[in-house]
Amino acid sequence: MGSLSRRRFLQGAAVLPAAAALAHPAQALAATPPVLEQHTFAVPGLDPAHDGLRVAQISDVHVGWLTPREHVRFAVEAANAFQPDLVALTGDYLTLSRSGLELMRDQLAGLRAPTVAVLGNHDWYGDGPGAARELRGLGYGVLSNENTTLTLRGAPFTVIGIDDERTRHADVDRAFAGARAGSRLVLAHVPRTSRRIVARGEPVLVLSGHTHGGQIRIPGLTAALIHGLMREPWDSGWFRVGATQIYVSRGLGNSGLPLRVDAPPEVTLITLRREEAGA
Repeated sequence: MGSLSRRRFLQGAAVLPAAAALAHPAQALAATPPVLEQHTFAVPGLDPAHDGLRVAQISDVHVGWLTPREHVRFAVEAANAFQPDLVALTGDYLTLSRSGLELMRDQLAGLRAPTVAVLGNHDWYGDGPGAARELRGLGYGVLSNENTTLTLRGAPFTVIGIDDERTRHADVDRAFAGARAGSRLVLAHVPRTSRRIVARGEPVLVLSGHTHGGQIRIPGLTAALIHGLMREPWDSGWFRVGATQIYVSRGLGNSGLPLRVDAPPEVTLITLRREEAGA
């Protein structure tokens, strides 16, 4: 999530929670442990071999003092325990600076399934090439407006990775160029990137993050700030727009403050099913 919008949000709407978090940072960090969100999505064009395919999504890690190491390690362990066919990492591993590169290496290591990542705005604010290098050093693939086809369960499965929209690195047309039909999944850190996918009429599932689900949710206000100030049409959860499905993770870590209110951090465990004809 963008640092400017976060500051305005906190200044205007969360003075008391902010003061409490700053006064007791250890308590704030420990107060909201990650939860496991389990979802099943019917995906058009899915190969019969991929019916029931498992994908673990981890987003918005924000390594550093704002996100406890144990939360990141929990996410890695939970993803492995899910025994996924694929792990999707949807951006924001850093928080504004490149100082978290070594922490990325330590905390994100150990994902056992094939893992594919895209970058987020905070990665580019810090060190986009460095973040990509650390992910690749861990054995994870990084897609920057490109696609790759893996063999999962004996059949080709294509992952389309769109770079960060907020820092103007996204190129949707380039990312889709040459992508094979059939089993496909799109990764895009910023949810509003899906507007351009919707305009293409693409019948795909897009996994995003970025919003933290508001991180500090105040009824009526947080959604207005996400939709207005951040210009994000989708704040958290599942949406269908035309042929395109979008899932927006609340993410794992924090930015701005070590505090979440009514927006618990999540690790997302997804099962893909074939969409029946005419559904």
